[in-house]
Amino acid sequence: MSTAERTRTLRRRMIVAARRATVTQGLGGFTIEQLCESVGVSRRTFFNHFASKEDVVLGIELHADTELLQAFAAGDVVPSTLDPLSAIVALAVEQVRAMEFDRSEEVLVRTVLDREPALLARFLSATDVQLARVTDAVRTRFGWTAPDDARARLVSESAAALLRVTADHYFDDAFDETTSPPFDELLTTNLRLLRAAITTGQDDTP
Repeated sequence: MSTAERTRTLRRRMIVAARRATVTQGLGGFTIEQLCESVGVSRRTFFNHFASKEDVVLGIELHADTELLQAFAAGDVVPSTLDPLSAIVALAVEQVRAMEFDRSEEVLVRTVLDREPALLARFLSATDVQLARVTDAVRTRFGWTAPDDARARLVSESAAALLRVTADHYFDDAFDETTSPPFDELLTTNLRLLRAAITTGQDDTP
């Protein structure tokens, strides 16, 4: 196992343990020290990966995708031939795979937010920050650096909407994983439908 894989595994262990503790005890029912003890890590190790107890519960990792976004901005990670919207969608697929986020974990997150609804504001704030970082990376990758150039934000906001619609479908309780496509295929299909809807008003793909 590589260092990066070990790091991802450790982070996942801390996140899952924190979420389970929140469901059973509430956010105020355990301390960071108790969480660290249950996972077998030091307090210092914890703060190398997360800024707070709230962030570990929400899975907001410190600098988790900094290198990925830097590489994307430099023209790497996804094929350089992709148009801006396709490039962001491909980047999102890479991020989802790195997060190893599945439907069972989404149920756990919903349970956490039901138990601690105040965490939703922190989650939405982190989402806005992440979207701004992606927008900056898009701006750099495609050279849209003029202060009044809105293209990077327009494309990244469109990709965010596409992801939300796809996630709503994928994580719906009625979604059948045994007969339905995986998340990345569903996202790619929705990208095609979006393009068709914008350009022709219908899906012309054979």
